[in-house]
Amino acid sequence: MISIIILFGVNAYSAERVVLSIVNGEQTHHFTMQDLDDLPKSEIITTTPWTGENTVFEGISAATLLKIIGESKASLKVTALNNYWAMIPSEDIDKYNPILAIRKDDKLMSVRDKGPVWVIYPLSDFKEEKNEVLHSRMVWQVDKIDIEK
Repeated sequence: MISIIILFGVNAYSAERVVLSIVNGEQTHHFTMQDLDDLPKSEIITTTPWTGENTVFEGISAATLLKIIGESKASLKVTALNNYWAMIPSEDIDKYNPILAIRKDDKLMSVRDKGPVWVIYPLSDFKEEKNEVLHSRMVWQVDKIDIEK
């Protein structure tokens, strides 16, 4: 019985457990997986170096997230569980409108699957771009975002 609880506990997210913190100056917003799942969603269907062809990602768009927290234009410093971070410039948000994906092919992403939050750009829509730069900004296992004005 204990092994079953442990097995399910590893991949499941408690409704109360904070999985993402967004720092905007003196104010910090905390989101559980349920909070993120309740936000307006956008979908990107794309190929990445880490997934197969036409993978469907779903989550809140960076632009919508900024509006929800009361910002119109800002860059995002996105930090992963392992402290890797990348800056998502406001120009990227305007041009590509990346999403903070919580679902891949209609399933919530576990940490093993690069979740709970993965920054996804619509790479397939911009094949002419230098994708190496965009790849470096596609942070997975995101747990913190700092709003940079």
